[in-house]
Amino acid sequence: MESIIRIFIAGDFCSKPSTSNITVTDELKDLIQSCDLKVLNFEVPLKPDVKLPPQKRERFYQNDDAPEFLRGLGFNLFSQANNHAFDWGDDGFLKTRAALVDAAFGAGTYDEAYKVKVMEVHGTKIGFLGLSFAAYRGVFDDVTNHEGFGCAYINDMRVNHDIMKAKKQVDYLFVLPHDGIEYIDVPTPETIARYRDFIDYGADGVIAAHPHCPQGWEEYKGKPIFYSLGNFLFNSKENYDFRAQKPHWYEGLCVVMTITEGNLSWQVVNTKNVDNIGIEIDHNEDRKRDNEQLCLYITDKKEYDSYIKKLCKRQRKSVMRLFEKTMLTHWLKRIRKNTKAEDNELAFLMKNDQRRNLVVRSLS
Repeated sequence: MESIIRIFIAGDFCSKPSTSNITVTDELKDLIQSCDLKVLNFEVPLKPDVKLPPQKRERFYQNDDAPEFLRGLGFNLFSQANNHAFDWGDDGFLKTRAALVDAAFGAGTYDEAYKVKVMEVHGTKIGFLGLSFAAYRGVFDDVTNHEGFGCAYINDMRVNHDIMKAKKQVDYLFVLPHDGIEYIDVPTPETIARYRDFIDYGADGVIAAHPHCPQGWEEYKGKPIFYSLGNFLFNSKENYDFRAQKPHWYEGLCVVMTITEGNLSWQVVNTKNVDNIGIEIDHNEDRKRDNEQLCLYITDKKEYDSYIKKLCKRQRKSVMRLFEKTMLTHWLKRIRKNTKAEDNELAFLMKNDQRRNLVVRSLS
């Protein structure tokens, strides 16, 4: 009898209110639980019992009951490689990792962060590597600093070597990047190039998150690259009826990877968040047509170039406002010699590779 291995992968999850009011349809539950491995990005930490100094940027956290809720759905692997993993410092990270126990991967000490999580199913070794972009803190993006806790930096060249090394030790390797530009529905050229790198170095699939909206996908050298799954459910506010005014925030993609006798295939599942209290499979035909269009942008260079130019034109004003405001704030603090205020916004803007690339592309 041939062995079949199924892997369910979902996007970003955060629930600040208790998950006790969230329902998941039996159809989606059954699909999740029919799979051997169920992976999700646990986007923000649990809140520790500590006081941290105030800061301009909101510190996100989610309800303490979130891990148990997700385990109840069947999830048994959680990536902590994301830009909010250290919003509540080391205490928040450690509390979260303790709650997720050995199902967590993608963050920790330097060696832990870059370590591939290996699971064995029916004698087949399957590896997962979580990566994240430069953040305010918690990403090892300074190659000279390996101290403390953090996430693996997506553009560290050691990642390429880690993929080649890991591929010799596992049968299948999936890279789970947390990167891209938020709220836009196509990846930048730099994102496409980097994710294809991962396949070139030996990964069997790349399944990304962070933009908080679905993006298209492609088959590259016979292997899948999903540029953004969007949100499985993301509610960082106190109440359930909060509506995020962002396009496609309540739409998500999930992927079911199937391994049969050495062959890898995949199925895309559209999901939707209903009023922050329900998650269900979305059978709407419009979603399927939207997916086709998003994939066309990636596979058709003419369509892609045209869309990117339009997007950059729309982004130019907002990008420049952000850049000018950040620069002005930075220099006002310098002039006033305000050394107490946290002043890492300019550094963050420039360190974030994808955002910097978008600034340059919009200007040109």
